[in-house]
Amino acid sequence: MAPLRLVVMELKRRHAGSAPSWDTLTEPMRRRVLAEAAPDAVCAGLASDLQGAGMDVGAQYPQARAVAQALVQAKLVSLPRVPAVVPGAGRGQVLLPSQIPALLAQQGRGWSAISEEAAARGLGPVYAKGRVERWGNDGDRFRLVQEQGQRRSTRSILLNFNAETWVGREIVLRGLVTSLSGSSITLSDAALVGDASGLAPSPLAQEPLARREVLLQRVMSAPGQGLPDKELAAVVIHGEGNYNNGTRWDEDVRYLLRDGTVYHRTEMPPDQLNVAASRQLEPQRWGRWRSAGKGYEMQAQDDDGRAEGGWKAEKHYAVRPWPKDTRLEGSFSRGTFSGSLVLGGTSSRRAIRFTRDGRFERSYSSLSSSGSLGATLNNTMISSSSHRDGKGSSSTGGGTVGGPFGTVGAVSSRKQDDGASRRGRYQLSGYVLQLDYDDGHQERLLSFPVHDDHRTVYVGNGSLSLNK
Repeated sequence: MAPLRLVVMELKRRHAGSAPSWDTLTEPMRRRVLAEAAPDAVCAGLASDLQGAGMDVGAQYPQARAVAQALVQAKLVSLPRVPAVVPGAGRGQVLLPSQIPALLAQQGRGWSAISEEAAARGLGPVYAKGRVERWGNDGDRFRLVQEQGQRRSTRSILLNFNAETWVGREIVLRGLVTSLSGSSITLSDAALVGDASGLAPSPLAQEPLARREVLLQRVMSAPGQGLPDKELAAVVIHGEGNYNNGTRWDEDVRYLLRDGTVYHRTEMPPDQLNVAASRQLEPQRWGRWRSAGKGYEMQAQDDDGRAEGGWKAEKHYAVRPWPKDTRLEGSFSRGTFSGSLVLGGTSSRRAIRFTRDGRFERSYSSLSSSGSLGATLNNTMISSSSHRDGKGSSSTGGGTVGGPFGTVGAVSSRKQDDGASRRGRYQLSGYVLQLDYDDGHQERLLSFPVHDDHRTVYVGNGSLSLNK
C-alpha cells in the first residue's frame, strides 16, 4: 500500500486542482467513526478489517503496481527516495523531540535553513528517535513525535523525505540538522538505524510532556444535558487580526461559570459541555475568572489542574444569546488569505445565507496560485479553485509552464454532488444554531450575535459579517 500511495501523492501534487484534499478523503470516515456510540470498538474493528483479505491491494487492483511502475518509468512521477540503512550498530546519543529546547539553548541560537554541508560542519550527524506521524493539509509530510500514554511533546522532528512506509512506527534515524527552532528541527540526509543497541540517551534536559488534546466527543453531552443555563455566568469573546503568513481574524471564546471557573474550548454549545468529564480529561482547558472594573481577569491552569501564572487582564467582553426562534435575512461571510503574493498562497471565503422563512445555504470558495516569483523566474503559473454551495460543488485547476519550446498550458475541471449537504432549515435560540440539512444530517453549532446590531454573527468557530 505505501509505495502505491507515494505515487498517488506525487500525481496529486502535479494535478492539485483536480485531486481531492487529504481531509476530503479522510474526514467523512473520521466523522462516521466519532458519531458511533462506542468509537473505540469501531476503531478496533477497522484495524482488524484493514488486515483482512478485502484490503489486499494487489488482489483488488491487480494492475495498480504495474501502472505505478510505468508512471515512474515514464517520469510522470519521481521514484520515492527511501533513506539508506546505517550499517552495523549506531554509536552515539539519541535525541528526543522533548529535548529540542535544551538543544537550542546549548547552541545559543537556532537557524531557519542551512545546507547539509554546513550542518555536517556544525553539529555533525545526529541520532533522533520518535514515532512517525503524517501531517500537513495534504497528508504528504512526515515528522517524528514523542508520546507516552495521554501525554506528548509539543516539539517535533521534521523529515525531508517521504516516510509513508513507517507511519505509526517508532524508528531511530541518523541525519543532519538543517533547521533548529524552539518548536522543531529538520532532519536531512537521513538514514535508518537498524541496530540501536549501541546508542545511549542524550543527557540534554527533557521538557515535560503535555496532555494530548481530548476528542471533542469525550467531553460532549446530548443536547440540553450539558452546562445548565443557571450555572453559566457569561459567554465572552475577543478578536484580533493575525498577519503571520497571510491575513485572518482570530477569535477566542470562553465560558464563564458562576462558580468562578472559566472554560477555554468552545467547539460545542454550552448546553452540550460535559463539565465533569472535561474537568477530569482536560484540566488545562479550565481556569479561574473574576470581574475587574468593566472587564475580566483570568488565571490559567496547567495540565494537572494547578494554577499557572498570575491573574491576567483580558480583553474579552460578554455577548447576548439569541432570542428564541430568531430569524435572520442576508448572507454572512468571512475571507482569509494564507501565504504571500510572491511565493504563492490561498484565499478562501466561507459564507452562510439565511432567509426569513427559516432556510439556510452554506458556501465555500477558494483560489490558490503559485505566486509572482515562479512567473518571473521560469514563466510558470499554476492555480486552482473550488466552490461549494447549495447547488453543488466544482473544482478547476490548471496553469502555464514555460520551456525551451514555448509555453504550455492545461486546464481541468470537475463537478459533483447536488448541494443537499449544504442547505436546509435552521433554528436560532440561546447560544445554539441548529442546522437540519436536506440530505438528512444535523449540526448544532455555537452561535450568538457578536454585536447588538446583528450584523456580525458567530457560527461554529468564527464570526461572519453581513454582506452589504
